[in-house]
Amino acid sequence: MAQLPVQVAAEPTDAERAQTECTSAIQADVTDVRGNLTLPTVGREWGSTLSWASSAPDVIATSGVVTRPANGAAAANVTLTATATLNGAVATCEYDVTVTPMPEEQIYERYLFASFHGGDDGGRNGEQIWLSASKGNDPFNWYETNYDEGTSVSDPILQNVTPPRGTTGLRDPSLIRSADGDRFYLLATDLKTYQDGQSWSYRQSRGSRNLVVYESDDLVNWSEPRFVEVEDEHAGNVWAPEAFYDPNLGQYIVFWSSNLYPDTDVANRNTSQISYNRVRIAMTRDFVTFTEPTSWINLDRSTGRQGWGMIDSTMIEADGKIYRLTKDENGFRVLLQSIDSWEDLYDTWGPEDTQPYVVNRNPITPLTENPNGWTMVGNPNGSSKWQIPGLNGGNLEGPLVFKDNVEDMYYVFIDYASGGGYVAWRSDSMEKPPNEWEYLGQSWCNTTGLSSNCTAQSTTSPYWSLPVSPRHGSVLPVTLEEWETVMSHYNSPVHVEASIVTQDGDAVDEDTWVNEVPELKVDWTDFNGTGLAPAWLRLVEGHNGGPRTVSPDVIRSGITQGMTLPVNAVEGTNWAQLEYRDASLGGDAVMLWTTDVAYKLDTTAPTVDASVDGSVLTVSATDPLPAGAAENSGLASCEYRVEDGAWADCAPTVTLPASATDRTVTVVATDRAGNETTVTTVVEGTGLDVTADVAMRCVVGKAVLTVRLGNESEVPVDVELSSAFGTRSFTAIGAGRDATHAFTTRAVSYPAGELELTVSAMVDGERVTQTLTEDYPAANCRR
Repeated sequence: MAQLPVQVAAEPTDAERAQTECTSAIQADVTDVRGNLTLPTVGREWGSTLSWASSAPDVIATSGVVTRPANGAAAANVTLTATATLNGAVATCEYDVTVTPMPEEQIYERYLFASFHGGDDGGRNGEQIWLSASKGNDPFNWYETNYDEGTSVSDPILQNVTPPRGTTGLRDPSLIRSADGDRFYLLATDLKTYQDGQSWSYRQSRGSRNLVVYESDDLVNWSEPRFVEVEDEHAGNVWAPEAFYDPNLGQYIVFWSSNLYPDTDVANRNTSQISYNRVRIAMTRDFVTFTEPTSWINLDRSTGRQGWGMIDSTMIEADGKIYRLTKDENGFRVLLQSIDSWEDLYDTWGPEDTQPYVVNRNPITPLTENPNGWTMVGNPNGSSKWQIPGLNGGNLEGPLVFKDNVEDMYYVFIDYASGGGYVAWRSDSMEKPPNEWEYLGQSWCNTTGLSSNCTAQSTTSPYWSLPVSPRHGSVLPVTLEEWETVMSHYNSPVHVEASIVTQDGDAVDEDTWVNEVPELKVDWTDFNGTGLAPAWLRLVEGHNGGPRTVSPDVIRSGITQGMTLPVNAVEGTNWAQLEYRDASLGGDAVMLWTTDVAYKLDTTAPTVDASVDGSVLTVSATDPLPAGAAENSGLASCEYRVEDGAWADCAPTVTLPASATDRTVTVVATDRAGNETTVTTVVEGTGLDVTADVAMRCVVGKAVLTVRLGNESEVPVDVELSSAFGTRSFTAIGAGRDATHAFTTRAVSYPAGELELTVSAMVDGERVTQTLTEDYPAANCRR
């Protein structure tokens, strides 16, 4: 039988190899560049030497650093020329690169929550990616999105089931925003436990070594997944990948957890005895090309051979520091560390990892091993941990951390894996030890049924709801536009908002004081165009820290946009929210709440006491505590004025300027709720200050009555003198001036009598008149 010739492919020449490595040097998409590029200097397969030239080095440097055009400018087109050299063979190639301009500066007003549902999600594979949206700007209330129309079942937005890819499971999603803000990356674990029939030891010794990467520019149109094998066969798993941007080096630090083994014989690896999880890191600029991984946290926390290590790290930057949360598998607790400098970001916690990799470092590696730039927040021994009050133990893992969009407040949600889902804490500082954070409780609200079956932070708090069955995920602050895009693209519940308005319909700011019982206004947005109003509404309230009350009355008819509902306000602090249902989501099956709105009621006016003693005004103003309330609104202002003069701030005592006339003083005190009290008092005038000095003299044997007038007033005065001997008028005697008149009697003597003075003047635009009398003695000019 004739032998057929065997065709053996010819080995590529050095020139062909150089050309191949030249044209494949850039792995990332170059048609829409929004960050730094990886420009390798060594070929990936044959080791060609690569050098680079740029037609616009101010836009793309030969190091790969990208400077994007300013927002509003045109995109920049740059030609990158690569030269590959291998054993004397030289190849060149060009890349036409388009660099997209910078985005607008963004304001974050909403949140998104990426999570998976666990293994068995009601008889289906829950190891896929779900995306939930906050109810407004509230980090405690969430909508699950992507509901099957007419049902209470939400579907994942990303899944590896049809067609099957990887292990057909996605867990531990980390949703991040790119450094410049206009691209999103979602990293996930390539792991499926649902109906796989394997043990956790198997999954950590022969598991996937891939991390899964999705990209999107708008959070709804996602790329096909990239399965990036970041570990070689020494690793038994790659779990919980996350990324954090280093602005100093212009790259992302990507970290995950892996068990490492001394051999690469995966098929024959003993699955009954695992190693221990290290936290591993690699760097990337584009989530396509990654550096070789190294161990970042290397602590064997086993007391024997339990395979306990450190897993589930996540990070946040706050107040000039970087904080890292990590699960310690010994004790199933989450610890908090910090560094002050970016230079310490890559410091290794624990001994250096070298081959052959150690599978057990018995005895246990203490948390104080190999101190480095990372410092424990709280007790260095790890006792300052997040702990559920009253619970001794419990498997806490998969922490996520984020900052409030409005307040200086930080939130940590931790997956209580052995207790049904996330629990939450908050703090006004990341520097506070975990055991000093405020515990907020666990949400079980988003379940089938009515709110009487729902728990909340406490019996006095509003209802709050995490997504349905969230497991190990991440929260991302987003813009209003991004949030609306997600709500509109995926079938989401009708978004109902409750707001406080006055009885006249004027908006009331959140958590402010009012002086009349307000109303609750109802508005909603139907992002999916169903045209349906909420199926029903009912009121949930709280007053002065008392127990939450749920109205027994359910409103099912007359539900219209902008309608208002009465509230049962009491003096003091109040909050209100609406429970409702979306008829398009299976009737009563999906429990929904609005974000609670807080307001404070104070209908008690201030108490004011005002009195005058001489020219001294004394004022006392207080804001009494309303009956049954723990606090009042407090005085906002207290002012007084004299007659129609300018208003001035009250003081305990004020000396008023003298005036000839009586004047009315008005005092007005207003509290922060708008209640006002007005009182008046009178300060008596001093009158016109005119003196009359009377004297008698004899002239040629006749008595003459002499009157000298003195004007001590501050204004000119008119004076009319009346006596038994006649009258005399004076006009405009100046302030501080004198006037004299002598009454001739033509008599040798006259008896004692009285002189009448009618004094008038213009004071503050008004004519003031007063009458004075002056006695004079008898006179006798007989010799």
